[in-house]
Amino acid sequence: MASTYIQIRTDEEDKKEASEILKALGTNLSAVLNMTIKQIILQKRIPFDVALPAETAPSTRTLDVAASMSMENMSLDQEGLQSLEKFSRKTPSEQEQEIEDLKNMYRLKEKQHA
Repeated sequence: MASTYIQIRTDEEDKKEASEILKALGTNLSAVLNMTIKQIILQKRIPFDVALPAETAPSTRTLDVAASMSMENMSLDQEGLQSLEKFSRKTPSEQEQEIEDLKNMYRLKEKQHA
C-alpha cells in the first residue's frame, strides 16, 4: 500500500501538549491521526462526538420552548435563543425582576404612543 503525506496546521501549544500526553500513553500524533483516519473509514462517520461546549449549547428546556413557539408561528432567531438561554440561567428572583422591567418598558412605550 502506497503512503501519502498529510500536512495540517494547528496551534503550536496544542501540538506540544497533545504530543506530551500521547508520549505518556506510549504513542504519537502520527499514529493517532492514522488510527482516526482508519476509524472514519470503518465507521463511515467522525469517530467521536462533535458538539458545542455545554456553556454555549442551548439547553433542552430552551429548545423545547423554541419548538413550542415555532408551532405557534413565533420562531426565534439565534439572538432570541441566546436571550432565552441567558434568561433561563437566572435565579427566579432575577427572572421576576427582568419580567417587571420589561413590563415597565412596554407600559412606558404605550404611554408615549398614546
